[in-house]
Amino acid sequence: MNTSLRFTLIALAAMASTGAMAAKGPAPAEIANNIDSALKKPIVVEFVVTDGADLIDFAGPAEVFNFVQLPGENGPPYNTYVEYVVSDTLAPVKLLGGFVVTPDYTFDTAPPADIVMIGGQSRYSPTQKELDWLRARHDQKQMVMSVCTGAFDLEKAGLLDNKQATTHHGAFPYFQRTFPAVTIVHGKRYVQSDPNLYTAGGLSSGIDLALHMVDLRFGRKIAEHTADNLEYQGTGWITNTSSF
Repeated sequence: MNTSLRFTLIALAAMASTGAMAAKGPAPAEIANNIDSALKKPIVVEFVVTDGADLIDFAGPAEVFNFVQLPGENGPPYNTYVEYVVSDTLAPVKLLGGFVVTPDYTFDTAPPADIVMIGGQSRYSPTQKELDWLRARHDQKQMVMSVCTGAFDLEKAGLLDNKQATTHHGAFPYFQRTFPAVTIVHGKRYVQSDPNLYTAGGLSSGIDLALHMVDLRFGRKIAEHTADNLEYQGTGWITNTSSF
């Protein structure tokens, strides 16, 4: 990144930090360092997708990351993030509604990731390999996140015991009965369960969590620009409030 671009970025971040909503965002120097790092080495995001998975749970966040444009990038397609689908096998996965996705990796072959996201999966019992993989990712300090009922898989992996979490509002009663060691949080689009673990509410909440991740790493201006490019007008990623 050239010097003038860096100072422009820092100035924008400094102006943003004067607003109440941006007060808890990253410092200008941190933003500049994160941008330098991402331009040199894209951020790896892996989505766990198995038969019956809900499309929006991973496609929504994937589109957020697809549209993140950093100063210094020449135009689409942007390379800030690279994204992969991980599953039990490389066989095509049939999603809820009939769409088909072909995984890039299996749980045995997936490379290290910066972010792992798992949405709602239709199968009642995830494989032991998936659960072991999720635990290993979390233990290795990779950021692990669920969207919707993907929180069930995180808890079956033992990652939410004695922590706060959220999921689709329709699953609150069943989740609480099934996993009494987890505290369900109402009124939030997403919940930080520990430093490397997040859960989001249902479906479109994953978009808000992904934008929140962009905000935490690159600051409010870049997150807002991403939302504008998507023509996404929801504000839950900033306010983190929900009616459920």
